Amino acid sequence: MPSLGINLWNWVKGIGPDCKGLPTKVKEMGFTAVEIPMTKSTLPIDLAQEIRDTGLTVTLCASLPKGRDLSSFDEQERRAAMTYLKEVLHTGAVLDATLLCGALYTGGGKCHYLSDDDRKREWDLAVTGIRELSQTARECGMQLALEPLNHFRTSVCNTSGQILQMVQDIGEDNVGLHYDTFHACIDELSLQDSLRHAVESGRLYHVHAVANNRGTPGQGIIPWEEIFGILRDGGYDGCITMETFAYGALDSSYYRVFGTPDEQAQIGIAYMKQYF
Repeated sequence: MPSLGINLWNWVKGIGPDCKGLPTKVKEMGFTAVEIPMTKSTLPIDLAQEIRDTGLTVTLCASLPKGRDLSSFDEQERRAAMTYLKEVLHTGAVLDATLLCGALYTGGGKCHYLSDDDRKREWDLAVTGIRELSQTARECGMQLALEPLNHFRTSVCNTSGQILQMVQDIGEDNVGLHYDTFHACIDELSLQDSLRHAVESGRLYHVHAVANNRGTPGQGIIPWEEIFGILRDGGYDGCITMETFAYGALDSSYYRVFGTPDEQAQIGIAYMKQYF
């Protein structure tokens, strides 16, 4: 049975004093997992303790702004990304987190056209960097889940098939795919076929359940019944995590299209519980 989670981005822009009390709220709302948006590589001691005390499954989501990029041709950017990601993994070990997710192979909204040689160089840097990072993840008892982003956000990996190829090239069993329905809506030829292939690959390690308009599961134009049916029928037992955003946070709408963060969380968990 999958764990049903929510990212704290639903309420806050990042790690800070406003996070206090949210993990407890997440548990009280009926979620069985919580995802921490790692806008900082470490957490305040009291927040870390609260997260542990909930007993929820814990996942971490990376934040890789400009200047942190494992596949950059700039060595300083690669080093900054590796330092940050390893610090996050050590934070995860303290929290007994199961997984670090996100577009770990790139950063800073990098979108560019490259020659074939430079594209291969970029790919190889990503593979080499994640392979090194996987060793720290293993030491910390965690998996790495690589997320394809839509082509407005990166030019490195836009589809689940590209990520599965990268996972194969990395060759480490603790590295897999992070499937996000929002990004998949933009670049996959078929949501259903791509997700089915991901499940059948055996390397689907994490799912973000997000509507095409960044709403909750059950909202938007995504065929949720089919999507959740593919996950259920395929025996997926990782986390299915809402990644909605507070007004003004990373990917929020410029207009207040949805209800309050609490209302969105309640809508999402109620809908997911119909299927799991």
